[in-house]
Amino acid sequence: MQQASTSVIIPVRNGAGFIGEAMASALAQLDPGDEMIVVDDGSTDQTRAVVASIGDPRITLVESGGRGVSAARNVGISIATRDYIAFLDHDDAWPAERHAVMSGILRDRPEIDAVFGRMRVKFEQGSQLNERMAAMDGRHVGVASVGTGLFRKRIVDRVTGFDEDLHFGEDVDFYLRLVESGMQIETCETDGLLYRRHASNCSNDLHAMERGMNDVLLRRIKRMRKRNAGGGTA
Repeated sequence: MQQASTSVIIPVRNGAGFIGEAMASALAQLDPGDEMIVVDDGSTDQTRAVVASIGDPRITLVESGGRGVSAARNVGISIATRDYIAFLDHDDAWPAERHAVMSGILRDRPEIDAVFGRMRVKFEQGSQLNERMAAMDGRHVGVASVGTGLFRKRIVDRVTGFDEDLHFGEDVDFYLRLVESGMQIETCETDGLLYRRHASNCSNDLHAMERGMNDVLLRRIKRMRKRNAGGGTA
C-alpha cells in the first residue's frame, strides 16, 4: 500500500522573526514526498527572503494578496495535493514526534477524518499574560486551534474552506463546520502544537476576539436553523 503524504499550509504576513523556526520544526518531521505550502499574505519585511533561504524542494511559496489569514489558508488548500493537511501558523512550531504519531493514527484508522494532539503554550518575553490561554497548556483544544490537528484532505474538501469574512474565530468556525459535515475525530496524548504567545498576537485584542466568537456563534445558529428547515451546507 502506498504511503500517505502530507501538505503543510503556513500562512504568513511579516513573520520573518518566527517563520524559519516554524518551517524547520515541520520539515524535520516530513518525508521526501510531503509538501510545505507557504502563503505570503502581503509581507513587507524579510519573510520571503527567509523562506527562500531555506532552499528545500518540498517548499512552495505563493501569494494571497494581503486578504487575511483565512484567505491565505484557502489558497493553500486550493493547491494542496497530498492525502493529509496540516495547518501551521508562522509563529508556532511542531513539537518533536508530532507528525509521526498523528499520521500513524490516520494510517491505522481509516475511518478517522482527523486526529488532534495537545497544545503547549509558550509565553515569549513581552507577551501579555492571558489566563485563558495559559489554561490551554497541555490540553486538547481542537475547536480553538486547527494547528493541533492533522486532517485527511477528503474532510477538508467537504466544506467551503475558512470564512474570509471572519477576522477572529475562523479556526472555531472551520472546526464546527467540519463537525457538522460529519468529521470523525480522534485525540492522542502527544503534543500537537507549540503555540507561541508574543506581543504581536492578533488574539491580544480580547474585545475583538469576543466579537469574533459572537459572529461564529451567530453563523452556527443560522446554519442550524437552515438545516432544520431542510437545506444548507457546511
